[in-house]
Amino acid sequence: MTRKTNNKQKAPETLNEKEQGKSDVQSQGVAQITHHILQEGKALKLSPKSTNHVFYEIGRAVVDGELYVRLVGNEGGGLHSKEWIKLTDVLDVLAEQEDKPFKSSLFKTVFKGGSANNAGFLAACIRGMGLTIKSETSVFLHVVAPEFDQQRTQLLALSEPESDNQ
Repeated sequence: MTRKTNNKQKAPETLNEKEQGKSDVQSQGVAQITHHILQEGKALKLSPKSTNHVFYEIGRAVVDGELYVRLVGNEGGGLHSKEWIKLTDVLDVLAEQEDKPFKSSLFKTVFKGGSANNAGFLAACIRGMGLTIKSETSVFLHVVAPEFDQQRTQLLALSEPESDNQ
């Protein structure tokens, strides 16, 4: 009598293109690190009715050494892209705003993906980082924080190798 064996070989794990983040998968199924995570954070969603959070990571790219930010999750509901966004692009958009209130939709320009929640979730993260504050006229409008320059300097200092906590 022949016995069945359970010696099945596992197929190498792969990630689809939408799930690229810490790792990109090469044709051999081997994961390659693309970013070193320097900071993880969470921020309250913008709605005053919500007590849920949005989660983000700040990482340094292995290839170019630049800082990037990405949305990694949220409590409650809402889909979003997990793409890495160049942090300097976000900071440049903010620096152009000066003292005028702006909507979350301003951040649509930094995303390649088209999820409707991307801009709002990123705006919540940016507010959580202390780069913006809510406008006096509406909780959904933002203004650049008085401490913007100081916060920007602290974030950009993460790119220095000695602050890498990996």
